[in-house]
Amino acid sequence: MAIISKNMETQEKIISTFEELQTAIHDLKNQIVEFELLFNQACNRHIASNFQKEWLLDRISSRHDIISLRHDAMQLVRETVSAFRDFDGYFLDLQQLLQSLELLMLNHADEEEYEIAAVIKKWHEKFASAIYFVGDLAY
Repeated sequence: MAIISKNMETQEKIISTFEELQTAIHDLKNQIVEFELLFNQACNRHIASNFQKEWLLDRISSRHDIISLRHDAMQLVRETVSAFRDFDGYFLDLQQLLQSLELLMLNHADEEEYEIAAVIKKWHEKFASAIYFVGDLAY
């Protein structure tokens, strides 16, 4: 049986979390595109209804704004985490990585951008969990 070092196992967890982040960003980008198409359709319906469907435009626009905000927050997380990635794809200085995410979160909270801070907090917790996981010791 091969023994995998704790560092390599930690790297695998972090890389997996980073890939999860990438997938979430990609999915949100697709949702943004879908909502832009829905908004265009809603505009046409609003015009066709003699301008009686403003509520539909408001609902779609509101949902689009929420998704865009989440997307932008996750982009910030990706940029921050990517700064700690080396040429081979491994993450360096894991404590500093977590501190940078925490500082990013606190800065947005200080600016009263609580929705962005909440998204960053979620990903901070995911990366912290990947870094501080307890490996399966059963064999």
